[in-house]
Amino acid sequence: MTVPDPGSIANFNRIADRYDRHPGQLGCRRADPQVLDAVGDRQPRTILDVGCGTGRLLTQAAQRWPGAALVGADPAAEMVRVAQTKLPTATLVVAGAESLPLPTGSIDLVLSTTSFGHWRDQLAGLREIRRVLHPQGRFVLAEHTPPPDWLRPVLRLLGELPHHHREPRVRAMLTEAGLRTVRTGRIRGGLLIAVTEPA
Repeated sequence: MTVPDPGSIANFNRIADRYDRHPGQLGCRRADPQVLDAVGDRQPRTILDVGCGTGRLLTQAAQRWPGAALVGADPAAEMVRVAQTKLPTATLVVAGAESLPLPTGSIDLVLSTTSFGHWRDQLAGLREIRRVLHPQGRFVLAEHTPPPDWLRPVLRLLGELPHHHREPRVRAMLTEAGLRTVRTGRIRGGLLIAVTEPA
C-alpha cells in the first residue's frame, strides 16, 4: 500500500541534531532492549536497521553483538549523518525500506522500530526486507498502533498521521510479503512487536 509522504523526511532532516533528546523518544528507548531480546539466542553476523534514524538501536545492537557487521538505512540524510558520528565503522546508507542497496540473502537480522508508519510503500518495503534477509534470518518489527478513532481528527489538525495498523493487518502484510510470523505482542512504550522469519 502506497501512502502519502506527510513531509516526514524533511521534518526528520530538520530535527536530526536534537532528535535523541525529544521527549517523544522516551517510550521508544524503553522498548529498545525488548526489541533486541526478541532476537532470542541467535548470534547474527550482519544486522540491518531499516529506518535507523540517529543510530540509537544499532549502537545497542553493537554492544550486544560486538562481532556483527552493522548496516543502517534511512531516507533522511541528516539522520544518517548523525548516526555516522556514533557508528563510524557501520555501513550507513540514505535509502528507504522499498529500495535497499544490499545483496539478496545477505542479512542475518533485520530490525525496524517505529519507522514502518512512515514508509511510502509498506508492502514493497516488507518484500525488500524479505529479499535481503538470509533464509535462516529473523526480522523484528516494532511499531505504534493507530490512535483511537475519536482522537484521529484532533491529531490530524497537527499534521498528517503516520500510517499505523492494528495487529491483524500487520500480520497479513507480513504474510503477503513472504514472512512467517513467529509471534506478536505488545512491549514497553505501547508498541506492537512482530517477530518473523522467511516463509
